[in-house]
Amino acid sequence: MNKLKTALYTSLILSTFMLMLSIMGGGLWIFPIVLIYALAGNVGYGIPVSLLSDWLTKKMWKGRLMTAGFIHALFGGLTYFVIDGFAWFAVICAVIFFFIDERLKKKHRSNVDSDNKKFYLKLGSVVFVLSAMIVVVNWIPGKEKEEGIKSQYLIPEGHEGTIVVFYGVVDQPSLEKEDGFSMVPVGIESLPTLMRTDIERFGVYRTSTKDQIHHVSENQYFYVDEEGNRVLIEDECIYLSGGGRVTQSDGGNMTYDAFQVTNSACGEDFHLNGNERYSAQGREIEKYYEEHGERDE
Repeated sequence: MNKLKTALYTSLILSTFMLMLSIMGGGLWIFPIVLIYALAGNVGYGIPVSLLSDWLTKKMWKGRLMTAGFIHALFGGLTYFVIDGFAWFAVICAVIFFFIDERLKKKHRSNVDSDNKKFYLKLGSVVFVLSAMIVVVNWIPGKEKEEGIKSQYLIPEGHEGTIVVFYGVVDQPSLEKEDGFSMVPVGIESLPTLMRTDIERFGVYRTSTKDQIHHVSENQYFYVDEEGNRVLIEDECIYLSGGGRVTQSDGGNMTYDAFQVTNSACGEDFHLNGNERYSAQGREIEKYYEEHGERDE
């Protein structure tokens, strides 16, 4: 029964924490989603791991807390090989689960040391060590991390609106590298379904390079004039609107990323929420390519 309580408390703590991080952006919906997934993981994986830890350390006297904590964190970290980047949350849950479980054990045992200060000092030291392991999880070598990219987007001077980059497009050039950046020379096209509107023209680039993990925080955006001169675009002029997947005419899939750029309405609101007209443009672009696939050039 205590293990179920621990799983529930751990899930509630993580969900509340994620809610607090996202509430300023209107992300109230994240609480039930995180709660469901966290509860499933804590019940289906966390409880068995905790029971295994209890069994392995039941005869230990010295170093039991450290060993039990290490087992919890280790099995949390091993989820990296199954859920990749979400292993962060697994390790965080493991640390919280361990702390609550040990607290409940102490509360319901009659033969524990009455020196609460000593107990919490030891437990706090273990939690500190386990928290450091959260960083270690991010250092586990992995194929996709090695393939992560950062990009420089070269946008025709003055363009405002949605820009889409299609990945995995057959018979298109691969991304070229320059000073560690993947270069994305954006072109401007008109969308047939938006002809004769003020948002018919959008930015696009197609590459045969497969979609990869992006170092979004390191991306750079430039306006480029006809002579090739570049002007850095500030972050407040960029809104990352997301991406998706569409099917090509040959039946293969390609993925895309989309963002919005402006030079007349830069600011925190645009950076966080984008422009509704450009969002409508983006939805129409997505709809067009879902219906027509990728056209031949």
